[in-house]
Amino acid sequence: MERSSTQQAFVDAPVGAVWDLIGDPRRHPEWWPEWISTECPDPSEGCRYRGVARDFFGRVDEHDLLIESREGLREISIFCEGTGVTTSFVLAEGQGGTFVEGHFAIEPNSFAMKAVGVVAGRRVMRSWLERSLENLKRAAEQAAPAPQP
Repeated sequence: MERSSTQQAFVDAPVGAVWDLIGDPRRHPEWWPEWISTECPDPSEGCRYRGVARDFFGRVDEHDLLIESREGLREISIFCEGTGVTTSFVLAEGQGGTFVEGHFAIEPNSFAMKAVGVVAGRRVMRSWLERSLENLKRAAEQAAPAPQP
């Protein structure tokens, strides 16, 4: 049974600055909670790569990931094969910044992840996505060039 969360945020930075952080898994440790490092030789659709993150129990764990889809500077979907978690982000330009819609879903494929899913799946997804969007907003706004007078 899938557990998921969808949330939106406004980032006061251009789409390109937000995409630079979302669209390249090598930059995910800069903003994604619990993410430590990524080895991704070619951040394009269909790319399989490895990442190191803290799991739901605080342990450091390696993950095999797949960029399922990647469209321009607008959308990315990543699947974690070990946890059954799919993350996706959609960007839209507007009001001088970027609207971001994030969606995290878990289709547990291990006993530990099934336990997380049953006990606290939606709450965990909601909290993780909320922290991800807050960190993304902070990182993108700090990296964005200052507006010209």
